[in-house]
Amino acid sequence: MSYADWVAEALAADEEFIVPLKKLWLQAQAAGVAQGVSLETFAQTLEADGRFEFYEGIDFGDGDPEERQAMEELGYFSGPRVRLLAREITASDMAGAIKRCTDRMLEALQEAWELRPQDDEEAETELLEMLAMAQKLQREVNQIMAEAAEEEERKDEESGSAEEASC
Repeated sequence: MSYADWVAEALAADEEFIVPLKKLWLQAQAAGVAQGVSLETFAQTLEADGRFEFYEGIDFGDGDPEERQAMEELGYFSGPRVRLLAREITASDMAGAIKRCTDRMLEALQEAWELRPQDDEEAETELLEMLAMAQKLQREVNQIMAEAAEEEERKDEESGSAEEASC
């Protein structure tokens, strides 16, 4: 199996529908399908393959290689993102992505709170405000997700009843 085929399978199964290129490259190397392949060659191969779409990436290190490395160790990869074109992005995919992002944001703010400077009231106040806003957003996202799940369940039950009636 080529590593492009491996990436297509990985993207089809990943909970994320747009994945950092470097994360895919590292996973492919760990799986033994792209050993000895540079990140540049890996990227060029996927860019030339019509199954994938690339998106501009983010620099989590703001140009600082050490900070970028620290962010990668936390799972935040800089650089371009890749999407499998054959994978349809559903409302459920989008909702899951929003929930995961909201949860990660709140987690990061909670970590920032734990690491805050003890003698900086302004930073503490700012962090408390951000935490409150993030918690509110998380509650709203969770409520919307629960309502959507109930609606989907109700529709499934209605379609199941209609199918039973037609038998």
